[in-house]
Amino acid sequence: MQETQHPAQILSMPVMDNYTLLFLILFVFRYLRVVVSIFTFMFYAPKPIRTNPAHTAKDVTVVIPTTFKSKTEFSLCLRNVVAEMAAAVIVVTSNANVPLISEICAAMCYTNVTVLGVDKLNKRVQMTKALKEVRTNLVVFADDDVFWPGGYLVRLLSVFDDPKTGAGGTRQRVRRNPGKYINIWNFLGISYLERRAWNNVCTNAIDGSLSTLSGRTAAYRTEILQKPALYEWLAHQTDDDKCLTRYVYSQGWRITIQSDPHAVLETTLEDNPKFLSQCMRWARGHWRGNNTVMQKETYWRSPRYWWSLYVIYVSSVVCVSAILYDGMLFWLLTGAVQGSEYARTAYISLVVWILFTKVVKMIPHFTRHPQDMMYIPFMILFSYLHGFINVYALFTTSNTAWGGQSIASLEKPGAQNEEVVPLLRSATTGAEVCPEPRPGRMMFGGDYFSSSPAPAPRYIDVYA
Repeated sequence: MQETQHPAQILSMPVMDNYTLLFLILFVFRYLRVVVSIFTFMFYAPKPIRTNPAHTAKDVTVVIPTTFKSKTEFSLCLRNVVAEMAAAVIVVTSNANVPLISEICAAMCYTNVTVLGVDKLNKRVQMTKALKEVRTNLVVFADDDVFWPGGYLVRLLSVFDDPKTGAGGTRQRVRRNPGKYINIWNFLGISYLERRAWNNVCTNAIDGSLSTLSGRTAAYRTEILQKPALYEWLAHQTDDDKCLTRYVYSQGWRITIQSDPHAVLETTLEDNPKFLSQCMRWARGHWRGNNTVMQKETYWRSPRYWWSLYVIYVSSVVCVSAILYDGMLFWLLTGAVQGSEYARTAYISLVVWILFTKVVKMIPHFTRHPQDMMYIPFMILFSYLHGFINVYALFTTSNTAWGGQSIASLEKPGAQNEEVVPLLRSATTGAEVCPEPRPGRMMFGGDYFSSSPAPAPRYIDVYA
């Protein structure tokens, strides 16, 4: 005779099935993108460098909007930019610092650099002022704290061999502080940008989508941006990188990331507790930008960008907090395997998988600096802390303040007249200083920094 089941057992079976089904749905929803990105990152090929490219450095104007916070970083950044032999370089800073930056450019014999000034430091205002002066087919915006490797422009410009590409960028990396061991803040900055670069390369490779084309270095076709209507529109935006990204997409252009490992720019982030303020500012910008795209644009939900709809827009909302999502997975797993002899194995497998997904995007960095693996526990803890940052940022998106610096203080002169020469010495440390007196500047003495300068030259009026 067939054994009959107890009513309580019959009632409990659907509950167990529901736990398992919900666990599988949430697990696949969260980690499908990770699995796909691993294979994409492994097999996606960089854009090739053609023998006869559509554009060369002579077709480029590089624009550097600078707060001039770090004189040394700015000088090193400018040296790397000038070395790429672009047709022109435009530096835009506060009016008060135009003479000082002009002195630095003259000291290093940069003859193709123009320095412009604005009354109030605002990146979008600075970009607009420079755009009006661009005379080349392409414009590349670069932050003042980025460091390009040699041959960078050649590789970046290869994305424009595709006539449908309107903008492009490259992979990015946080500069590792000197020494065998670094502080925890420097490492957290490294891990943050490594994961972000990984995600950008993968989503862009799959369907051409991108959450944000980072303004640390971004190249555009000048015809897209050099429009009076855009200048007016930019003046009323709150996020420069996000708004330009959605503008390019909304105009029907593609954005392409050059994943060439020889075109990875380096940058610096706060290597102290101020890094948390930077994360908060980025998180708020993320929510503001995505909310604006979903309200005012339609491209994000088009069939063309099907992968980004899942990864960038839907998933970022559902998976806003890692600790809450992982907690839900463990709760559902408990219901699914309760009383099972495989419960212990299931728990261990889930823990191992979660830890793997939090480390896998850092493998390229750990192959270069294996000693940094000691920070893995801190990196995992920070990933959960960042979930709380995301939630808090969601409810404080109206706050657009810069967490890392005071803009008003940077609008003042970087040095008084008598401090210019010592500051130039400090600012150009590590940079190649031109040993010859610059044309039009009479010098008395053999060394620029110990020489007695003739009366200061008249500067070109850049305040208009």
